[in-house]
Amino acid sequence: MAGEALEREGARLLAEAEARLMGDIGAPDAKAAYALVEQSARLGHSDGRRAWVYLTAAGIGRAADPEAARAMLAELAREDRFAEVQLAFLDHMSCERLAAEAVAETLCEDPPVRIVPKLFSAAECRYLMLLGAPWLRTAMIIDDITGEGRIDPKRDAQTSDFPPLAEDLVVQSINRAIATATGTRPEWGEPLNILRYGPGQQYRPHFDAGGGERPEDFRHWTALIWLNEDYAGGETHFPELKLKVRGGVGDLLMFRNVDLEGRADPRLLHAGLPVTDGIKWMASRWIRSRDFLASR
Repeated sequence: MAGEALEREGARLLAEAEARLMGDIGAPDAKAAYALVEQSARLGHSDGRRAWVYLTAAGIGRAADPEAARAMLAELAREDRFAEVQLAFLDHMSCERLAAEAVAETLCEDPPVRIVPKLFSAAECRYLMLLGAPWLRTAMIIDDITGEGRIDPKRDAQTSDFPPLAEDLVVQSINRAIATATGTRPEWGEPLNILRYGPGQQYRPHFDAGGGERPEDFRHWTALIWLNEDYAGGETHFPELKLKVRGGVGDLLMFRNVDLEGRADPRLLHAGLPVTDGIKWMASRWIRSRDFLASR
């Protein structure tokens, strides 16, 4: 098979893997997705080779094997600049250690709203900004009736995310730190989002809990990371709690969206107030009560 044909087949296999993983083709099937990613990787497809590393590390479609994934990444780094940068960066990360040692500051006891100052380093925050920037797009939501995407009427930010096939080992480490800080598990989280707000942009008052007929569909926790601080305005506002929060670089804000009965808590109405100057960057993760992929 010629090089161009190999590239097309590798891309096709990778696209099918994502569809299998997310349940776009029948029931979600992580093992089938992993097998397809491995096939793509063995054809030499660059994104397939990276995704093979990521799924191996995360234990998606197979038993997790971080050591094997690290060795695979080192092999890939011999010819892949992004893998080389990622590998070097991993040796300087501190967020998982800090999360294990951190004591959160309570901003509100009931419902729980807490902040962990400087959980993430400036370099880790910069990494997320640089990684997410090329994929930024206008924030969209999925229409419950048509299943099609449409512009989110509540927010006018640009956003990008890191689904499992693009969740590199640095992002996985950040997600593990979030899980430790929130007392949850990494696999319960939806893909990490990167948010960019320019002057006048905002996230109007909303709830994060979501809805659906099954309790597992609810987003129990929200985690927000401030990635920069050179902007004005943009505070996170909880009007029912009379609370406004403005964090610094690397601070983690977390709050529980459901009450003790597992129902959406109406007190957790919140908004990202308009940015008045500069650019605001944040990362966000919605966390469920069980494996996100299993609830697809």
